[in-house]
Amino acid sequence: MASTKSGRSDAVGRSRRRGASWVLGGVLAGALSACQAGNTPALLARAEQSLEESRGQLSRELDQRKGVGLMGASLTGCSLERRKAYELDAEQEATLGQAVAARQLALLGVEPLPTTEPVARYVDQLGQYLALVAAAVGNANGPDRASGPERALDNRPWPHAGYQFQVLPLEEPRASGSPGGIVFISTGFLRAMGSEEELAAVLSHELAHLQRGHGVEAIKAALCDYEARQESSAKLQSFNQRLKLQRQTAAAGSRTAEEAANLSREGFPEGLELEADRIAVRILLAAGYDARAFTGLLQRLNLEAPAKHPWRRTHPQPRERVAVVEERLKALGPSQAWPTPETVASRTQRFHEAMSVLPTPVAGPQSLLPPP
Repeated sequence: MASTKSGRSDAVGRSRRRGASWVLGGVLAGALSACQAGNTPALLARAEQSLEESRGQLSRELDQRKGVGLMGASLTGCSLERRKAYELDAEQEATLGQAVAARQLALLGVEPLPTTEPVARYVDQLGQYLALVAAAVGNANGPDRASGPERALDNRPWPHAGYQFQVLPLEEPRASGSPGGIVFISTGFLRAMGSEEELAAVLSHELAHLQRGHGVEAIKAALCDYEARQESSAKLQSFNQRLKLQRQTAAAGSRTAEEAANLSREGFPEGLELEADRIAVRILLAAGYDARAFTGLLQRLNLEAPAKHPWRRTHPQPRERVAVVEERLKALGPSQAWPTPETVASRTQRFHEAMSVLPTPVAGPQSLLPPP
């Protein structure tokens, strides 16, 4: 019986691969048929017709992808079952994440502040505390999850090398999380904040992405989607082959890291971003922070020009995010004891003391900003 089941699975896989190549196959079959008939005009006419039909099909699919972005198209086009073939264990995820982070740093032209810097130590200590809280309440985040198929996925395991919160001396406000538990936040973003409550909100949002495996899932889906369609560029195909090899050797090359970084540049689909906001509220409340500060930060972001603020530019509209956060506060807030004004004031003072020794940032290369 097991052999029969395996045979059926193999047959399904072969059928999918054959079906993905129908565009090119149709063009070649039409040309071959006319050529065998010895009819040159018919060959040209049929080839042109087939090519035109193929262009139309590809154009329609590209238009559809533009509406949801590369990640959204990949997540939609590849089922959870098919993505299992591209799963990474904790060690492999950490290896890929380190390579992706190194590639991002190379593109930005900066190095993280050393842990001897007071602000770097402060951000890491806060991040480590929030990570422990996120792990403690992670099993309760079911109601916060997006409505898509990814809702059924378990949280990712604790990172193989633990979480790392690093400060980048960059003027442009940005924050991001890489697979394997690496979180970057820029000094420019820290300067734009007014309290520890707001910093905790941003770090909790990035933690939610990592805990739910949004980055890993998007990379898996992109590989699965493009392999199934057999429409990927030579670059993505080579990326796919390299990552398959790296899953066996647990080694990630710089070219693979470059492709993974490029896949994540445009930001996550809206549903996953809002999921991270909802989970961030849960983490903040459990950690004893005033999650209402999250709405204040988002409202200020609404006044910023998206072109000058990467963290806003790669996320849903601030007004929509505010509505989502307020809904979660209404659902979870009544059962929580808000921190006292004295506690918030003490943390705010601690935040400003840490920010008073921020190093001079560098201007990040504007070419790294995703297109509007």
